[in-house]
Amino acid sequence: MTRSVYGLLLGILFPWLLLDSLRRFWRAPAPHRCGLAQFGRLPANLPTEAIWLHAVSLGEVRAASSLVAALRSRWPEIPIVISTTTETGAGAARALGVPHFYAPFDYAFAIRRVMRRLRPRLLLVMETELWPNLLATLADHSVPVIIVNARLSPKSFSRYRRWGGALLAQTLARISLICAQSAEDAARFLALSTPGSVEVRDCGNLKYDHHPEAVSSWQKPPHRPVWLAASTHPGEEAIVLAAHRQLLALKPDALLVLVPRHPERAPSVLIQARSAGFSAESGGLDQPPDAVSVWIIGQTGVLMPLFAGIETIFMGGSLAGNRGGHNPIEPGVLRRAVISGRGVQNFSVVYAGLDAADAVVWVEDATTLAAAVQASWSAPESARMRGDRAYAVVSAQRGATAKIVQQIEKWLPAVENSPVNPPSKESC
Repeated sequence: MTRSVYGLLLGILFPWLLLDSLRRFWRAPAPHRCGLAQFGRLPANLPTEAIWLHAVSLGEVRAASSLVAALRSRWPEIPIVISTTTETGAGAARALGVPHFYAPFDYAFAIRRVMRRLRPRLLLVMETELWPNLLATLADHSVPVIIVNARLSPKSFSRYRRWGGALLAQTLARISLICAQSAEDAARFLALSTPGSVEVRDCGNLKYDHHPEAVSSWQKPPHRPVWLAASTHPGEEAIVLAAHRQLLALKPDALLVLVPRHPERAPSVLIQARSAGFSAESGGLDQPPDAVSVWIIGQTGVLMPLFAGIETIFMGGSLAGNRGGHNPIEPGVLRRAVISGRGVQNFSVVYAGLDAADAVVWVEDATTLAAAVQASWSAPESARMRGDRAYAVVSAQRGATAKIVQQIEKWLPAVENSPVNPPSKESC
């Protein structure tokens, strides 16, 4: 792709993105609404000359929590601001006590407006957000850009290689440093870039360093066998429900807690479960009625309490639709091993470590999924030992935060007696 083609696409998308910005405005909580935020409008009282951390959504902000704490400790004089694209990510940023704004769409005029107000010292981008105009504008302002926790799945690598062209090479060349999650990710980034144009380091995965504070464990119904299907996708719920039907034939009081990856799908999943003949209801972390066999939760931020309270966990995104799987590290932190399909290419390195330690159970369809759940119920001690092995794998991989901070030090030296930065005055 060339820059002119990219600019043409942005022009075509402008009306839709304008409507999307208005939609986001009305969906945001009233106290945090900011009109046209995605076009460079900032909330009041954002500090200037800050470290700017961009994290797309909830998962990225959680993964960045250890890095935020380390940055505060290493550079207490420098404020931090976080941008996200989703409201769930915004809520997580606010929970960390960090000033937040919504990331601008990749229009040069919107990014220049942010730069004039924010004047950041450094931009840290979580995972793989390679926006050409954003990186070009920061390069024009001599602001270093570091991609942290960078990952590139084989599928994404092939897509970038096929369609990226000169624009991708130019974009990568404007990055100061890429801190990759693994050696495999680092090799893929190097293969996409012009030799010598960007520094790439294998710094490890920040998600291993995520230490949840006190997690309030969900209280599962006593004396009922319970299993969790977490972060499921279209096509996957049918497999999960078919497995649950087999389990109900063995244990009529069995309970399935089903959490779709996208909460807005919960009503349609509820209809699907009822149409299949299940006694299904939807709710939150409250207790389901005794007669319910499928409890559907359409909320974000509920998985950690569920991981803490339920021993038997199927991790979605792995059995249908080539989704690439979801993060098994969070249950591992809580000594939970997961049941998973083989479609986990987005977390291949993580799952390879769990597999080598016999800390994951692989399934292929509804029958093998039901068998794995039943085995977990029948042999709880074996399931706990597998969870202990998962915890050991996660613990052994910690340390990415320290490695990333060490790399950042090359671009952000210590600030002595730095004056307090005045906040920006623009108000939404």
